[in-house]
Amino acid sequence: MGEDLDIIFWAVAAAAAFLGEIFTVSFFLLFFCAGALVALVIAALGFGVGLQVAGFVAATVLSMALLRPAIVNRISLRGGERYEARGSIAGRSGVVTAPIEPGASGTVRIGSGEFWSARAVYPDQRIEAGARVRVLDTDGLTALVELLEEEEGGKR
Repeated sequence: MGEDLDIIFWAVAAAAAFLGEIFTVSFFLLFFCAGALVALVIAALGFGVGLQVAGFVAATVLSMALLRPAIVNRISLRGGERYEARGSIAGRSGVVTAPIEPGASGTVRIGSGEFWSARAVYPDQRIEAGARVRVLDTDGLTALVELLEEEEGGKR
């Protein structure tokens, strides 16, 4: 009878984790479900509670460590815009669309239409709209830019 209770317990735990995953879609409880299924198989084979718990913990941790990053990455790349790390715009050039006043911020267009709030790296510098700049770093959601020298007639 004790063996049947182990099987029932792990089946209920797996079902509860699966249902919880369906309602939360966090890709967290899914791995507890996998661990509970492994423990269920171990219980069905007649092994003791200690081995069942060890199987549950091992399967949960391994599946979470190995599968979760792949699943989350796969799903996040399917729809919408791709996430761009904040440091990934460093080194790119852009055009100032709203003037950057000394000690204040303006706006730059980086690439084909990505607009960023921007500040000059040199706090006392004013950068006019239309000027080409290079992003040196970011400060939160603000690009830190420097004025690029124009090849002819170097304006600064």
